[in-house]
Amino acid sequence: MYLNKGSVIIGDNSILSGRKNEKLKIIVNNGMMEMADHSKLSCRRIWLRFGGCLSIGRYTNINEGSEIRCDECVEIGSYNQISYNVRIWDTNTHSILDAAERRRVTEDRFPYFGYESERPATAPVKIGDDCWIGENAAILKGTELGNGSVVGFGTFLTNKKIPDGAKVVNERPVRVVSK
Repeated sequence: MYLNKGSVIIGDNSILSGRKNEKLKIIVNNGMMEMADHSKLSCRRIWLRFGGCLSIGRYTNINEGSEIRCDECVEIGSYNQISYNVRIWDTNTHSILDAAERRRVTEDRFPYFGYESERPATAPVKIGDDCWIGENAAILKGTELGNGSVVGFGTFLTNKKIPDGAKVVNERPVRVVSK
């Protein structure tokens, strides 16, 4: 765990673990993470920056290979099952700079490519209670999943509001298949 500025609160009887050959990386570079009791994180990486706030409810499981990036706000409710290799990001992760500025930053910060001095575009992510998120799904900035939602394998959601009890699959465009 890397804690530069901020806080991490882990509830009672919660489990933090990684893959067999890979440790869970929690990087808090100015942010706050709060995980309620009886939850399990086996994910690959959690990364908070720019004052981001992450909350994870009770009895939630996040499986191996998954990643959370939080520059503003990610709220994950209770009793959720989040499968393998899921991405939950409230951020673009990088600001889009014009070519001259990106070159200047790259040269000034070499060998640290992709250095960010200001928060990129963000929008909160909210995952309700009792949700199931399938393997390889991406829940990106501005997305809200209602309670009891099911997100299918490989589904990519950005800036979507999914109602309670809906099942969502990766079709073009993404559509609610049942409620």
